[in-house]
This record gives sequence, structure tokens and C-alpha cells, in this order.
Amino acid sequence: MSVSKAAVEAAYQKQARNYDLALKFYRLIGLRIEAYRARAIELLNLKAGDRVVDLGCGTGLSFAPMLEKIGPEGQIIGVDLSAEMLRCARERAQRERWMNVELVHADIADYVIPERMNGVFSTGVFGYVTERDAVIERVAHTLVPGGCVAIVDGKRPTAWPEWLFRMFVQVSKPFGLTEAYFDARTWTSIERWFTRTTFQSVYGGLIYIASGAAAVGDVG
Repeated sequence: MSVSKAAVEAAYQKQARNYDLALKFYRLIGLRIEAYRARAIELLNLKAGDRVVDLGCGTGLSFAPMLEKIGPEGQIIGVDLSAEMLRCARERAQRERWMNVELVHADIADYVIPERMNGVFSTGVFGYVTERDAVIERVAHTLVPGGCVAIVDGKRPTAWPEWLFRMFVQVSKPFGLTEAYFDARTWTSIERWFTRTTFQSVYGGLIYIASGAAAVGDVG
């Protein structure tokens, strides 16, 4: 069964200070989320001066590689449900002196994306969002023509034995993950609302990287 947004927010409020360290544990079992994140950022086709939204930005781990693309003249808007995760992201931005990072405390299901963004990025979020198709549609109508979306998230791994998958879910429960999280299939919404879509399955099918380009976009 899915987890309520209140429960997800509470989980990340509690785990925020340990989040970056927890990711190191996943590296020990071969899950190279930083490599998947880098691949997805490449798929955004960002350039100097671009504006990008990071939906579910967490502690800001994606900011540095995106800033390498957009430079100081570009802009990142990081959106997250957890105020404590955003506090960590703000501390990261202040420590690195990133003046072009804006942080927004919001549920991405309700967040109004500014018009004429060049890219929208997300890692490990959409499995929590029941309104995901509506969010992806909104993204498609907000990006500039040719602007890209790229998502890294989880899916049910058909090649894994069931016991192994359940063990992974059990280990990840502190972050509000359930088996239902991995049934979201958000890439199908990307295929519905975007053109030039891509899909790559990694880590034995547990993780996917999906992207697409906005065809027209209802921009002002």
C-alpha cells in the first residue's frame, strides 16, 4: 500500500541529517545513484543561462552537476516537501556560495512551476506522488519548446527474486518506501506528454532513467 504524504514528510524530516550518509550505504550494495543522476542531468541538455526546477530536491545533491551546465547566469529552483531536507540544501548552497539557487517548501503535486523553464529534473520522488500524471502534464505545458524533463526513480524489478526485492524495500522503510512505490510507472506519463522520449533500466531493473522533450509547451 502507498504511504500518506504526511508519513513521507515525517520520514524525511527525521532522516534529513543522515540522508547523504545513507546513500553511501546504497553504494556499498552497488546502487550508484550519483551515476544515474549524472546521466539524467545529461539528458536535460542544459546550457549556460538555463533555468531548471529540481522537484524533490532533497539536500541538494543534484545542484552541483546542474550548475556546471547552467553556470552562474542560470537558475535552479529546488522544491521539496520536507523543511528539514530544504534546510540541508540551503546549508549546502550557502557553503558553496551558490547565489542562483532558490528553495521552495511545497508539495510538488500543488507546486506551480514558473513559465519558460528549460528543464525539470527529479530523483526518487514520483513513486510517492499519486497525482504524477497531472504533474508531468503540467511540466510539459510549462517548459519552453524543446525543454526537457528527466527522472530517476524506482520500478518493480522483474528480474529480481521476490525475496530480494522485499528485503530492499524493508531496508528502505525509514524513507517511506513500500512495494507500491515501485509500481508508479511514471515514465508512461512522460511518453504520453512528451516527444523524443528515452527510457533506460539500470541496477537489475530496480531503477529507471526516463526523459522527454516538450513539443510545444503552453508558455507565455
